Amino acid sequence: MIVANLTYQWLGPAVFIAAGVAFLLVFLHDRKHLPALRLSGAFFFTVVGFVAVMLIDGKLRPALQAAILTSLFVGHFLLVWGVTSLYGRKFPRLIFGCGVIVAGSIIFYSNFYPSLFWLRVAAASGFTVFVDLICAFLVWRTRSHRVDIVVSVIFFVHAAATLNRIFRVHLAGPELVSDGAFKMSPLVSSMQTENAIFAIAIGLALFARHSVSLLMRLNRLAETDPLTGLLNRRAFDARAAVLRGASAPLPTGLIICDIDLFKRVNDTYGHDVGDTVLKTVAQLLKREAGPGSICARLGGEEFCILLPESNSEMTRLVATRLRVAIETQQIVSSGRRLNLTASFGYCELAPEDELRDAMADVDAAVYQAKADGRNLVRVATPTIAEPIRLADRSKSAV
Repeated sequence: MIVANLTYQWLGPAVFIAAGVAFLLVFLHDRKHLPALRLSGAFFFTVVGFVAVMLIDGKLRPALQAAILTSLFVGHFLLVWGVTSLYGRKFPRLIFGCGVIVAGSIIFYSNFYPSLFWLRVAAASGFTVFVDLICAFLVWRTRSHRVDIVVSVIFFVHAAATLNRIFRVHLAGPELVSDGAFKMSPLVSSMQTENAIFAIAIGLALFARHSVSLLMRLNRLAETDPLTGLLNRRAFDARAAVLRGASAPLPTGLIICDIDLFKRVNDTYGHDVGDTVLKTVAQLLKREAGPGSICARLGGEEFCILLPESNSEMTRLVATRLRVAIETQQIVSSGRRLNLTASFGYCELAPEDELRDAMADVDAAVYQAKADGRNLVRVATPTIAEPIRLADRSKSAV
């Protein structure tokens, strides 16, 4: 028999259903967003327990307890799974499993003693606190955006509010000896309000985090080369301006690398092997360039590297190290072993130098290295426009 107050008692379930539907729509829009599906399931399962506790008559005790336990553990499992997958973390199986065993044992034991109904409520609420703290710590440790701090704080606040409820249940222990007594107590309205507020707050916060993840993903797609994962030319120009500003008044080092005889690799072994070569060289350059450097694919088999606070000699040494690393790197693809070489050009880039002009000079140095026999490093020679640029700077300084 269902005894429902169609006004206030439906507040919590209505909020949880709305949040579950919202996350489900996100998943249906893009089936790759599995965290949204898991969070949707968490809200829907919580509704089952909510209705079982608040709206079902105590005469259906076995069904009531089964529904509550199922929604409690499955709903919180999906919540933790959704949060961990949203933040790219592993599900804490051992910790969560221990919490389920402890809470489940207490609830099972208290079922045999009606006078321990308060203990059953406290155990269920304690498990909620446990899950909130797991989510809060996971989000806090993985935070990469301000919205993550908000998500973590909301979980902490809900844990504190639920913990306060446990103390209130403990203090009212003898008074809460049955389902009916619990439903008539002031704790019911406070629990309804707290859970409804939490559902709204955490739903909005997780939606905000989901939106941030989507924007970051779109930004990465717009800035990176899809094959190698390095920055594309547009993103390189933007990042270079920031790096040069941070390095000033010290110069930066500019290096351009071009894989030797790459067309022969494609013609001989196929484009799949050529793609493997590009990805391998890209990761090698990124790894060997050093911390703080910027690596980009300019197009085809040509790559560009910008080194912070690096003069001409330091840049030459890095370019030489990269050349040797490529020469000694064996690339295995489809059972074939390939040995590659690359030609390099470099220059020292002063804060006032134009990046576009410097890249043209370094690109010319790369062609000079190829003309001299390939697998070489050559310093860029300023073009004929360089004296004109220097003269213009002198006039502007005067």
